[in-house]
Amino acid sequence: MASSRLSYLAIIKEAVTATAVKPTNFIRFKDGDVMNNLEVIANNPIQNNRWNAMNAVDGKIDSKGSYNFDLDTNEINYWLTPLLGTLANVDISSETDASVYSHTYDLANTLPSVTLEQGKGNLTDYSNNRQNHQVDRAYGVMLDTMTMSGSDGIINVAVDVVAHGVFQKADLISNATAGASVDLELESVDGLVATDDTVNIYDETPQNETDAIASMSTTNKTIQIATLGASYTVANKAKVELVPQTPSYSVAAKVFTFDNVSFKFGADLTAAESATEENVENWEFSYANQLEERYGSLRKSPSVIAPKGASSKLTFTKYFENVVDRDRYLSTTKQACIMTITNNEIVSATDTNDAKYTVQIRLSDLRYTTYTMDTGTDGLYAANIEAECYYDTAGGKAVQMVVTNANAGTGY
Repeated sequence: MASSRLSYLAIIKEAVTATAVKPTNFIRFKDGDVMNNLEVIANNPIQNNRWNAMNAVDGKIDSKGSYNFDLDTNEINYWLTPLLGTLANVDISSETDASVYSHTYDLANTLPSVTLEQGKGNLTDYSNNRQNHQVDRAYGVMLDTMTMSGSDGIINVAVDVVAHGVFQKADLISNATAGASVDLELESVDGLVATDDTVNIYDETPQNETDAIASMSTTNKTIQIATLGASYTVANKAKVELVPQTPSYSVAAKVFTFDNVSFKFGADLTAAESATEENVENWEFSYANQLEERYGSLRKSPSVIAPKGASSKLTFTKYFENVVDRDRYLSTTKQACIMTITNNEIVSATDTNDAKYTVQIRLSDLRYTTYTMDTGTDGLYAANIEAECYYDTAGGKAVQMVVTNANAGTGY
């Protein structure tokens, strides 16, 4: 296999939770993975032997992962939809320019899921009749947490995801004979997509071929190949894996650095909008859905993934200048905050409104829960502050995120 730089990550929203869709939106990322973590049960029946682990039994499969990527106004939409759930799109351009859009994200009681596909290795290498790469497809993926942070470089976004399962490979459980309209009986077809996917069929003869999935039966756990060129046997460890896609990045990256962020505070959001910008250091905004995995008879991996109470926090450091700031942070009274992240680049030159590429986080009711000011030798006094985001009854929300870019619709 080759360098991880030859990998890709693709994402798409699912119409039905845990029913995979072939991802076609390729997004840039720094690191991360979603893997199947198999629980091995050390079974210990009494059989006249003092050893405890007598035999190994496959148990639950825990499918989790995490990713890091740059905050990109053209790609953050793909993550905010499953994170918050409710999306409203508005064309905010002038009448003569329909290429500027505002995407507003609010909390939903039911969250959508996505399919993630990650190609690894040298994606085009089939030397020695072997597939020298792999494609992992996680389906029914839901976002548990998102953390956005800035210090003195590029703004980073980290997400933790939980999946209903990950397709990596599927072994044949019965022999398949070459011919027309051949059904391959597999141990699992979860994660595959009929008529869209192409698979590599391989056994240790060695031999392999790539074929499109003509049709699929989730009930019988079979995929049908229009013309199977060779015969494959269980004895030779016949298996099926996904063929990697050719990634395409047609939209230029739009990333932000620490100095592209504006912090404004006020008694409410209206006051914060007109407030003077404040200097904030080493900030971190976090959002959690508190997903719970529930296991049932449907599969070894979770049958249900559901959100519990959502929560959000904002932490930052602020150089201590006067006790006015101290008194504000020591108070438990309501404070609203608007974080506006923009590099002032205009989305469309012909837009008379001059709308800019922007990610805005609107926090309706902040309550400061932690305030410390450490003392060190020859150090400057700086306040370390942590605030919990509360629900604002008057405004009807706790957190709202708004993205402005040239992407119409959901971005999917």
